[in-house]
Amino acid sequence: MRPAYTPPGGRVGDTVMHPSEGVCSIEELRCMDMSGAKRTYYILKPATEKSSSTVYMPVARGNTVLRRLLDKDGILDLIHRSGEYAGLWIADSKQRKDAFSRILSEGNYAKIIRMMLEIHEERVRRGQEGKKPCAADEAILAEAERLLHQEFSYVLHMTIEETAAFVRSELGVD
Repeated sequence: MRPAYTPPGGRVGDTVMHPSEGVCSIEELRCMDMSGAKRTYYILKPATEKSSSTVYMPVARGNTVLRRLLDKDGILDLIHRSGEYAGLWIADSKQRKDAFSRILSEGNYAKIIRMMLEIHEERVRRGQEGKKPCAADEAILAEAERLLHQEFSYVLHMTIEETAAFVRSELGVD
């Protein structure tokens, strides 16, 4: 008997990282006819308690965008390597928003951590001047924190708040 097919993106029961949905479990691989074409799909269930959605992703696409979760050593390595990306801040808010959106879509967590740190530093600086944080920066930060903290908290068995404190502690930031 031949072993079951295991696509590169994972197999049933694996927990993977989806670029926009975050941590998901692969519930099933199913051959489906959508738009007149038969394809095999990953049936993904987001890990967050709040989500009741099911994600259908063609295996061919999933094999390029899904990835296995990091482990604790990988997380620590990313946090410590984030310093390699110092100086991401761009003074012009439109250019910064575009650059930070690209950083998010690239999925380089070390760079994302650095970007988050620089947004936090700017938030503090603006607060000291009596100014409110930039709304676009806050939106980017919220999305970055959602993806990063979701995976980190899942792997480290921490709450989102504990994960945020852990990352700040590892970075030496209050």
